[in-house]
Amino acid sequence: MLSAAGHPAWSRRLRRAGLRWRGYAGATGALVQRRELRYGSPGFLAASDLARRLPSSAPAALIGSLARRPALVRGVAAVYRLPVTDLQVREADADAWWFRHWFTSRRQLGWAVLDLPGAEDHYLTGRHRQALRTNLRHARASGVTSSRVSYETWFEAVGTIMRARGLTPGPEQNRPGAGQQAAFYVALAACGEPLAFAEVALFGQFAALAHLVSRPDQQPDSSWARYQLHTRLVNDLSSYGVKHLVTGSALTETAGTQYFQHLLGYQARNLRVRVIPSRET
Repeated sequence: MLSAAGHPAWSRRLRRAGLRWRGYAGATGALVQRRELRYGSPGFLAASDLARRLPSSAPAALIGSLARRPALVRGVAAVYRLPVTDLQVREADADAWWFRHWFTSRRQLGWAVLDLPGAEDHYLTGRHRQALRTNLRHARASGVTSSRVSYETWFEAVGTIMRARGLTPGPEQNRPGAGQQAAFYVALAACGEPLAFAEVALFGQFAALAHLVSRPDQQPDSSWARYQLHTRLVNDLSSYGVKHLVTGSALTETAGTQYFQHLLGYQARNLRVRVIPSRET
């Protein structure tokens, strides 16, 4: 689902472009609607299309594209108008992780953020969680189980799953270093084979989903395992007082990952991160 090292620099390009398109947006009238930019909506799809093309777009080509396609202007404007989630992180905690660039003083645009429930049953309540509940029933019927585990158990599962994907564990799967607070989760098939693993970096009242990876050769069980594993970690983190789970960009992910995030309850949000001195509490 996510490699935390890969949050792109597209939001910086979007901000730079924003200095140029404001005049155009103002000339076209009320292009910005005061409503949430929902997964799959026309505005979300337009913003997502733009964000995916930004890393390879020259500024002149980008502005020309905006001028020719008003839907893109609406998408950019909608990203700027997203609700803001305020986060606070200690400087030592931010510096300890390889994705330190997440925690800059400038606003981070278009992130996938899940507001964690105060009670376990709240997360699965409502019609909008019907598909998730169905996938969880499939997982239980197949004997899939998910739990929080030690680093040693997690790393063994990582090796099995990465080999099934034709890969080897990278340095980001090494044992947590000094100052890194993390939680590890594994989903197992009825036979005991690992189906999926997840790692969450902990920062007090919020957490970052650094990895959620399943194996490709055990379908459909591994697909259902992703939903169960994520639900397990959501409930676990909630019980420890974590308020928000962030994963990186909501706009540059593949359509399949965006749909997965949508079913899990993530919302596109802008982040305002305050890095505080480590001595503060």
